[in-house]
Amino acid sequence: MKSGLLSFVLLISISAYGQSSAPDCEQILIQADDEFNAGRFYGLPALLKPCLDRNDFSNEQRVRAYLILTQAYLILDDPIAADDSYLKLLKADPEYVANPARDPIDVYYLSKKFTSTPVFTPHLRIGFNTSLMRTIYEINTGGIPLDRKNVPKVGFRFGGGVDWNINNHWSICVEGNYSYRAIKQERKGLFSSNGQPSDTQVILEKQNWIDIPMYVKFADDSGKIRPFGYAGFAINLLLSAKGTDWLLKNNSSDGNTREATGPKVNLTHKRNFLNRSLVIGGGAKYKIGKDFVFADLRYMIGLSNLTKQETNHYDEDGNFDTTIPRYAFVSDLFRLDNISLSFGYIHPIYNPRKKTKPRLKNLFNKRAITEDP
Repeated sequence: MKSGLLSFVLLISISAYGQSSAPDCEQILIQADDEFNAGRFYGLPALLKPCLDRNDFSNEQRVRAYLILTQAYLILDDPIAADDSYLKLLKADPEYVANPARDPIDVYYLSKKFTSTPVFTPHLRIGFNTSLMRTIYEINTGGIPLDRKNVPKVGFRFGGGVDWNINNHWSICVEGNYSYRAIKQERKGLFSSNGQPSDTQVILEKQNWIDIPMYVKFADDSGKIRPFGYAGFAINLLLSAKGTDWLLKNNSSDGNTREATGPKVNLTHKRNFLNRSLVIGGGAKYKIGKDFVFADLRYMIGLSNLTKQETNHYDEDGNFDTTIPRYAFVSDLFRLDNISLSFGYIHPIYNPRKKTKPRLKNLFNKRAITEDP
């Protein structure tokens, strides 16, 4: 019993000694700063090495440590070590930007040799959408103008994309998204009673899409909240279309009401698979650590007619479509716009590195050297 108690006390004592002997890294940083201000530069790497090697520093402390080392190596005229320290600073904080009002001027000029801008930035998104029909040419079984109403319906979408960053502000982006859309058409005026429309025709069309937007984006590169805007072009692939909730309701002058309803009908063969649209949008991203969450409002302006005129009156087998006499329905020629609100997650793939000189500039420099008398 006594030996067990003695072992326990010894274990606690060893642990306490280990904790008390471990260096306080914040105090080490303060000491390193004092040593630097006193002009004692040669001992700084050894002073900071234990905390750096054991990763005892927080990211903010690592930035401060490598900034001290960068300044010291610049003063000691060791450019290779200065470059290495500044590169490690950027790996600790890829968005660190040297400021001449805060940092020594030699560190500021050194920083111009480096960049942390991600070459590629992937993101994921999910959200909601609604579609707006724009009629190109009206078609109906009666050959007379109808009272038409398109009712917006809510769909959903999800997908992802990647930004190719040209610099801190401009990027070229491409996405691949799945989108479920629904459009509801209501028509009146096919039949009349005492000169007044007495009918109701309702068709709900459900569609599945793959959208491939490509656009140029401008984004703010600093702050917790960073707005962005973009414009471009999209390829839209209509995978399937089905007509559901068919209804034709005719109120006769004798007071009788006749209704026609029916099951889902495949409309894919009546729709063009390949479509195009313009894309404009914008939003804001919110920084969380090194990543971001964002909200994005987008408008896609349809450029293509969705209706295949050659199959508009026929079913999948090439026969005259029974939905025409049953529901008195023939599809208009129309374009489809889409409005979407998405939320997503961005994970920048930071790549702190030394900037490469433009090849054209190098070429001119070589010519200048060879032509110098």
